[in-house]
Amino acid sequence: MHTATFKAHTQTRNISATAALNWVVESVRIASQRRSLAALSLSALDDIGLSEAQAMREAGKPFWA
Repeated sequence: MHTATFKAHTQTRNISATAALNWVVESVRIASQRRSLAALSLSALDDIGLSEAQAMREAGKPFWA
């Protein structure tokens, strides 16, 4: 009987310190924008063309999404 051996190939990815820092900065910026969006009044949401439901849906997303 013949048996085959399969090896999982994983790709090693090196991430530079600059890329990691940029990701953190961008994540903080997104989280801040979503907190600000959640705090807008209905009048302000109307000014930018969003419903309250749309704003809350966006504000409720995690920073990585």
